[in-house]
Amino acid sequence: MKAAAWRVAGALLGGLLLHVALAQPLVRVLLEQHDGTAQVTFDGPHRGAIDGRPFSTPFGLTWPIEVRGDRLYMEGRDIGRQLDLAPETGLLRFEGRRYRGTLRLVAADGRLMAVNVLDLESYLRGVVPSEMQASWPMEALKAQAVAARTYTLVNVAHDSLYDVCATTDCQVYRGVEAEHPRSDQAIAETGGLVLTYDGGFARTYYHADSGGVIASSGEVWGMTLPYLQAFQDVAATGPHRRWEARLEPAVVAASLAALGRSVGPVRRVRVLAVSESGRVARLEVTGDAGSSVLEGNVARTQARAWGLKSTRFVMTGDLHVRGEGWGHGVGMSQYGARQLALSGHGFAQILGFYYPHTAMQRVASVAQH
Repeated sequence: MKAAAWRVAGALLGGLLLHVALAQPLVRVLLEQHDGTAQVTFDGPHRGAIDGRPFSTPFGLTWPIEVRGDRLYMEGRDIGRQLDLAPETGLLRFEGRRYRGTLRLVAADGRLMAVNVLDLESYLRGVVPSEMQASWPMEALKAQAVAARTYTLVNVAHDSLYDVCATTDCQVYRGVEAEHPRSDQAIAETGGLVLTYDGGFARTYYHADSGGVIASSGEVWGMTLPYLQAFQDVAATGPHRRWEARLEPAVVAASLAALGRSVGPVRRVRVLAVSESGRVARLEVTGDAGSSVLEGNVARTQARAWGLKSTRFVMTGDLHVRGEGWGHGVGMSQYGARQLALSGHGFAQILGFYYPHTAMQRVASVAQH
C-alpha cells in the first residue's frame, strides 16, 4: 500500500470535521516469529493459496506447519514459501487463539512468520482492550481507540512483510479473546476518527504512566515533532507513579554481554546524565573487569531488559533504584487518560492535552464496519 494513498487532505478548520474518502485498509499483524512448528485450525470449509496457487477445502482441518530454511513443510512435504489461509465463514485459530481475517505463513531465513491480515476496525477490537482495561471510563477508551487507530495508519503504509507486531514493541493485540462490548462501543463511537498534523497522520505514541512528566519524541528517539514535546503531566496519579527496585547483577551482566560488552560481576550502576523530562540519557555500569557507558536508546532498552518500568529514575544505592512511571513516556499516558476521564473530560480533550497542535478528522470509509 503506497504512503501517498494514505495521506489525509485538509485540516480541522473552524471546528468543521472534514471527511476523507479512503478505502478500508487491511492491517498485517505479525503474531509470531520463531523457529520450529505451528498449528493453524479451521472448524469448517476454508480456502487459501500456496505461493499464489489457489485451493479450497470443504471441511475443517488442522495444518501442522514446519519451517526449514526458506520453505514451509506439512507432514514432511515441501509446500512452498508462503501459505495464505482464510475461513469461508467464522474465525481461524492459530496456536490455540482465535482471530478474525486471514492468516499468512511465510518462511524467512529459517523462521516462521505468522501474519494475521484483517481490516483496521476489526484489528482495533483486539487492541483497545489489550492496551487499556475495558472497565475504565468510556472517554478514556475512546481516546485509546483514536490513538491506536492513528498509530496503525501511520505504520500500515510501510513496505515489509507486516505492518505492526502484536506486542508492546508496537501495540498489544490478543485477537478475539480480548474483545469486550465496552471497548467495541468505544471503537464504534469513534469510527474513522484519527489525529492529523500538517496533512498527514500524527504519530500517536502512548504509554502506561508518565511518572509526572511527558517525554519528547526527540529525547527518546531523536525525532523532533511539535506535538510530542516534554511537559508536566497534571493527570499523573496512577499506581506506577512511584516505584522502587533492586537491580540483579546477573541480569545486568547478561544483558550487557548480549551487546558484546563485558564488565565482569556487576557492582554499581550510575546515572551520568538525564534528558529534559528527567529520564536517563547516559548510564555507567561498573564491574570487576571494567566499566561500560550506555547512552540514548541503548540505555533505555537496557533499563527495560533489567526489569525497570521506565528510565525516569535515580540510583539510591549502587544497585537500588527509585523511579517514576511506566513506559517510554512519549505521547498519551493511559493512566493519565483515565484520570482525565474520571474528572469529566471527553476523549477529544484528552487527546488534545496529550497531542497538542494536532487536529481530529474522520477518515470516512474507515468508519464503515
